[in-house]
Amino acid sequence: MPLRDQQALLDANARSRRKAVAWLVGINCAIAVMLVALAWLVLQKSHRTLELQATNRAESLAAIAQLNVRGEIERVDGVIRATASELERLIADRQPSPDAVINDVLRGRFALLDGIEAFRLTDAAGFVRWGTDLPAGPPVSVADRDYFHQARASSERATVIGGPLTSRVSNRWVVAFVHPLWIDGRFAGVLYASINAEHFQRNFERYDLEPLDSVALRRNDRRLVARYSPGSPIQGEPGTTTVSPELLAATQRQPDAGHFVSRVKLDGEERTTAYRSLRPWPFTVFVGISNDRFFEPWRRQVWLVVTLAGCVWALALGASVVIHRASRRESEFARALLDQGKRLQALLRTAGDGIHITDATGHLVEMSDSFAQMLKSTRERLLGRHISSWDVNQNKAAIDAWLAKVKPGDRQRVDVQHRCDDGQIIDVEMQLSVAEIADRLFVFSSARDVTEQRRLMREQAAMLENDLVGMARVKDRIISWRNRAAERLLGYGPGELQDLNVRQLYWNDEEFQRVGDEGYKALREEGYYHSQLRMRRKSGELVWVDFGAVPLSATEIFVILVDITALKAANESLAHRAFHDPLTGLPNRVLLLDRIGQAQAAAGRLGGRVAVCYLDLDGFKAVNDGHGHEAGDRLLQDIARRMRESIRPSDTAARVGGDEFVLVLSPLDGDEWKAIVERVMRAIGEDVALAGGTRVRVGATVGVALTRDGEEATPHELIERADHLMLRAKRGGKNRWLADEGSGSGA
Repeated sequence: MPLRDQQALLDANARSRRKAVAWLVGINCAIAVMLVALAWLVLQKSHRTLELQATNRAESLAAIAQLNVRGEIERVDGVIRATASELERLIADRQPSPDAVINDVLRGRFALLDGIEAFRLTDAAGFVRWGTDLPAGPPVSVADRDYFHQARASSERATVIGGPLTSRVSNRWVVAFVHPLWIDGRFAGVLYASINAEHFQRNFERYDLEPLDSVALRRNDRRLVARYSPGSPIQGEPGTTTVSPELLAATQRQPDAGHFVSRVKLDGEERTTAYRSLRPWPFTVFVGISNDRFFEPWRRQVWLVVTLAGCVWALALGASVVIHRASRRESEFARALLDQGKRLQALLRTAGDGIHITDATGHLVEMSDSFAQMLKSTRERLLGRHISSWDVNQNKAAIDAWLAKVKPGDRQRVDVQHRCDDGQIIDVEMQLSVAEIADRLFVFSSARDVTEQRRLMREQAAMLENDLVGMARVKDRIISWRNRAAERLLGYGPGELQDLNVRQLYWNDEEFQRVGDEGYKALREEGYYHSQLRMRRKSGELVWVDFGAVPLSATEIFVILVDITALKAANESLAHRAFHDPLTGLPNRVLLLDRIGQAQAAAGRLGGRVAVCYLDLDGFKAVNDGHGHEAGDRLLQDIARRMRESIRPSDTAARVGGDEFVLVLSPLDGDEWKAIVERVMRAIGEDVALAGGTRVRVGATVGVALTRDGEEATPHELIERADHLMLRAKRGGKNRWLADEGSGSGA
């Protein structure tokens, strides 16, 4: 309210009652307009602040839920893939008692996964024949399930997601993670892990949710997987697709991440919702903050501001009426009106959650109801109390010293802590303004409870400064911020990563350039980049990391790093054991068949022939029986080494069982295979030194099957033909070879 000089107003009232009435009417109209404008501005600003806080809280929880759910899904996918590779090897090797072995493998991997309902394997027809908790009676069929058809038709052997759907065993809602099995190029069934939808709901219950807040997991086709909303009478049935138009519009416009405000159709509650996609998995997490609960303080503030504005206007109007009816007291009423106007003007200027006024001695003389509510007290208990009775950080002497220094017009913003009447300590943000009214000094204060906001900031800081997941901000490929975990993962000391060019972290220039080209293209087009990279520690040591990045601006990205070196080594070890003989390190039958097929394809393109040689050791049984199995193993290892050294780099030596080996010789020109076979036989025939100095000698009988022009023999047929030739050679005398085109001796 624009205030006029006090004496000028009193003189004007004395000169003309009519003129005074006109001025009073104008002033009251101006006060009403100003109060409405101020109230609207204050409430609009407060509402925008709460909207931002609700959005920030929803986005923080959505980011946490995204990390948690994606981590759990990728953990399940990793176990399924490793188990599928092991089962394919077991089935392909035709191990004895395969049912028991398969069930043991499935039960062992089942124990590694928390929250899955079952871990099962079907045959090629879709009947569930192996796994955990199989029902009694005939096997259950999943051949009509969509995920079974998708897995069988998949050419990439990728994990397929099914559901949510009702389990035919437990009759519960589950999500199925399905991986196809292929044996010798043929579809052999699917391996699937079913996760109960209630498992996700139980995980969501651990989140820091207020009443009527919600967190939900949906498929990208809007089907609900799981939802949890404390205090809501309706949680939602898995599989339902009922969503609000705002959700549809937001996810169509920004499918990977965003936020919106809508009234949820499931329970009718209006929420501020943030969502995050779990790309490449077909899921999205949604976190909603209840607006009815979150904006309750704002509605109380509306009531307070409207009440205060109405009181101010009523006081001004009442004063005008009194002035008009009692001209003799116009000066006193005008002064009181001006003094009250100054006080109320300062109060509105510092409007906030808790408005209060203290005098020059530090005692409370006026306040809003919200200030009493913030301190969990009443007007009667607070009026007249000294600031030090609720200020945790300053005692009475320090406050009195500060009051002695302030002067009218001073303004300050301070962060303090207040003690409520029930003993609770809260964080408070305060705006202070000092004014002089009627020769007395008053401090007008607006206090806002920021305890929850500070708690959220501490939680975010704790998440960023964890010791497991490395995080960094990179601007123009220069590190501008990093957490402790990133320094530890890359072997750098505190502060050493700051302003470091990320080229120093890559294994070579080619990988640095490739990741830059792929990553920034993906960030521009999809808003997210994920890969597994080789990186270099400060010591020069190799480290494998799971690398994820999202853009923060046109030049800056946020990076997440997870050390997967041990996982990589385990996967490589599993892959090697799946295709190599554990005793000799030579390729096993599975890899042998692939090598023969590759040699045939190369011969078909470039010309030439392929020789498949089946070797059986002569005299091995006598060594094994006479000197023991350890001596036999030592002999086989030495023979395998000699075979590798006697063949060419393009050839293959494989062990197919016991003392039987197969050579694949390709490419061949004419009869050069004979020299190679005889060289191998001579190397095998040399003495072998056993433990203790004993020397033994064995020989080899070889059958050689050669490819012929126009022939379309399979790898299995070539091996079988070579095996028959070897047996014929043994019947004709040992330590010799027999081929499609002749025979010879290894002597």
